[in-house]
Amino acid sequence: MEWIYKEIIKVGKLLFSEGLVSARSGNISRAFMERLYITRTGSSLGALRKEDIIELPLKETHILDKRASVELSVHKKIIIETERRAVVHAHPVYTLLVSYEKEEVVPVDSEGREILGSVPVLELEKPSASDELAERASSSLKYLPVVIVRGHGVFAAADELYKAYSFISTLEQSCKILFLRGS
Repeated sequence: MEWIYKEIIKVGKLLFSEGLVSARSGNISRAFMERLYITRTGSSLGALRKEDIIELPLKETHILDKRASVELSVHKKIIIETERRAVVHAHPVYTLLVSYEKEEVVPVDSEGREILGSVPVLELEKPSASDELAERASSSLKYLPVVIVRGHGVFAAADELYKAYSFISTLEQSCKILFLRGS
C-alpha cells in the first residue's frame, strides 16, 4: 500500500504549503478495502513521513487507535456513513473567520459557487473529537463535499484525497474573497 502513504504525504504538504493547516493541526485519512490509514496524533502534515501514518481496521477498535489522530472516530464515521474513501480535516484561517459570522457560506466567486454550492456551518457544543461532531459531519457529508465546524475547522470527503483537499482549498479561496470584501 505504498501509494496510500505517498498520497497522504503529498496532500499533507499541499495543505501546509497553502496555509490550510499549521505546524501541528489537521489530519488526513484514506480507506482501502477494510483498512484505514490515518495521520498520527500531533504529526506535522507539512513534514509527514511514513511513520506518521497509522494503519488500522476500518470498522473495529485496535490497540494503536490511541496513536492515531484524536479525530479518528470522526474520520471512521464519515467514511462508513458516506461510503467515500478519503477525508481531510484542516483549519483554514479565512474559512474560520467567515464561519463566526454566517450559518452557511455561499461563495460569490464563480468557481466556489460551481464546485461547492453553499456550505453549512455547524455549531456544536463540543466541536472537536466528539460523537456529536462525528454524527453531524457524516450526516452533512453524505450530500455535500465539505462542511465547516464553527471555531474548529473543516472536513471534506471524497473518493480520493486530492479531491477532498481541493474542496478545502476552493472553500478557503472563496472565504478569503468574502472576508476581504466584507460580506
